[in-house]
Parts: sequence; structure tokens; C-alpha cells
Amino acid sequence: MTQTDVRLVYKVGLWSASLATVLIVFAGITATAAIQPLATVVGFLVAPTFIILMVCIYSTAPENRRFFGLIGLSFALIYGTLISFNYFVDLTFVRQGVFDVEVFNMLNTSSLFWVVEVLGYFFMGLATLFAAPIFVLGRVETAIRWLFVINGILGIGGLIGYTLNVNIGLLLGGLIVWDIIMPLSTALVAYRFKKKVPQ
Repeated sequence: MTQTDVRLVYKVGLWSASLATVLIVFAGITATAAIQPLATVVGFLVAPTFIILMVCIYSTAPENRRFFGLIGLSFALIYGTLISFNYFVDLTFVRQGVFDVEVFNMLNTSSLFWVVEVLGYFFMGLATLFAAPIFVLGRVETAIRWLFVINGILGIGGLIGYTLNVNIGLLLGGLIVWDIIMPLSTALVAYRFKKKVPQ
């Protein structure tokens, strides 16, 4: 890549990480307060923003760690596909209410919506878990690495817990932790991109 291309990638990384931070905070607030359909709309917007962010992380990874970035990006694409589909179905098919849609209703924790939701965020967790080894230089990158690892553990734990029919309150507690660590990690990624933009 030319210097101009590199600068563009870092700027897009900065803006996508910043936007992801705002959207994730807003998604957490609106979902916790059950403000629908706003929470679903915001969640829908998180998906493409996160994919763009992962593209930028992959593109700026050191050559010897780009492999991890590619795996992370691959899982991010699966996450984005599942969550976008899930939220679009909720915003259209479920809200139109032409058929009996209770099996898709996001307010029902036993619905198909929740199955896809848990699976989608499992893949987001894998995306950050595999991208974590990219961040090795300095305290900020170390913090990003560990936050990404924690997010990965939450995603895997959520999938296992939902599969084993663990109390939904415990799973929602994991969601509250996600509402804190995920925007913190994306904010730090934004800071990293801002500090490293080539002049």
C-alpha cells in the first residue's frame, strides 16, 4: 500500500472504532431499557461498523500477525451476517405481524431470535479472540488485547450457557459486562488508530 492508502486505512479505522464505541454504548442503554425498536436498529448498525473495524485491524496488523487478523475478520463476517439477518427479521417480519411470530420475538428468551443472537455474538467473541494477538506494543495495545480476550470468553461462555439452559439472568449479566468491555476496547482501538495515523 502507498502512504496515502495506509493513511486512509488508519483514518477509516479511527472513525469505525469511534462509531462502534458510540453505537455499542447506545445499544447497551436502549437494550437494557427495552427501548424498541430503537435498540434493534442500533444493534443492526453495529454489525457493519464492526466488520469495517475488523478490516482495518487486519489491514494494519504486523505482517507476522496478519494471519490472526484474517481469522478474526472471517468470524466477524459470520457475526455480521447472523446479526444483520436476525435484526432485520425482527424489524420487518416480526413487526408486520402477518403470521404468528412469537417464535421469532426478541422479547421471548426461548425464541429463535435468541438462538441466532447468542450464536452471532459467539462469532463476534471469536473475532476479537483471534484478533487479540495483533495487539502487542505498549500498554494501550495490551489493554486492547486483554479486553478482546475477555470478549471472546464472554461469547464462548454465552454459547455454552445458553446451550446448557443456564439461568437467563446469568447470561444477561454477561451482557452487562459486554456493555462495558466492548465499548472500552473499541475506544482504545480508536485511540490506537489516532496515535498511529501516518503523517
